Amino acid sequence: RRSTSRSYRGTVPFAYRVEPGVPWLRASPARGTVTDQVRVELTVDWSRAPHGGSRVPVTVSGPAGQRVIVDATVYRPAPDAGAPVGFVEANGVVSIEAEHFDRAIGKGEICWKLLPDIGRTAGGLTPFPVTAPRQIPGGDGPRLEYDFYTFTWDRVTVWVYLSPRNDVTLGDGLEYAVSIDDEPPQLVNVTRSLNAIPMNRSWERNTSDHVARVASRHRLARPGAHVLKLWMVDPTVIVQKLVVDLGGLQPSYLGPPESYRARPAPAAAPR
Repeated sequence: RRSTSRSYRGTVPFAYRVEPGVPWLRASPARGTVTDQVRVELTVDWSRAPHGGSRVPVTVSGPAGQRVIVDATVYRPAPDAGAPVGFVEANGVVSIEAEHFDRAIGKGEICWKLLPDIGRTAGGLTPFPVTAPRQIPGGDGPRLEYDFYTFTWDRVTVWVYLSPRNDVTLGDGLEYAVSIDDEPPQLVNVTRSLNAIPMNRSWERNTSDHVARVASRHRLARPGAHVLKLWMVDPTVIVQKLVVDLGGLQPSYLGPPESYRARPAPAAAPR
């Protein structure tokens, strides 16, 4: 949001006007009087909207020249884009239970082991065996892959919900890595991230909630289909849930419910 002046507050009703920056985006009601609150809906003329993603400035004007500009994100798939596949964004969030991966890729003796019901809302996954050596993420390294689909893009935050663990490797902290599409894996040190809060308070919170939430930040170059990859670095890391925040994540105890998962259409049977 971008504001050109101070916000207007008070108990006196005032007139407003909402003006989208393009003719194919309409506001209803576009003008009127605010007494308590007003809900204004934006609708898209899909026959005129351009294909791909667009950010449209919407100017909201009030009394005494007050105005605020809000960016509305609109995505119209290209004619050949096909239907969404994977976990589909809704309300600026993609939420995935870790056990619902699309591909679990091991390496040598290393595999991914399902721990049923260890998570607060489903099971958890951990690299196995627990004595496996530290891995360098990337290439053909062990990883979990999740297909997801977004209507928005730009900077996103990936929250990984983990079971609370001590650094049993006696190293510099337990690590995993995250990447989206073809970007280089981003190392995340769980121990250091959680120790940003005083240790006793951090451990009390994580063990009472039975989850530790750790974030990494990424950038989506475009809307559409993507692949989220969670790379093994250290053993004993247990992942319960992954949440991609595209700007709509709201505070909640268990995190957002799992997103709708679109399956690819079955191939036509040969005649």
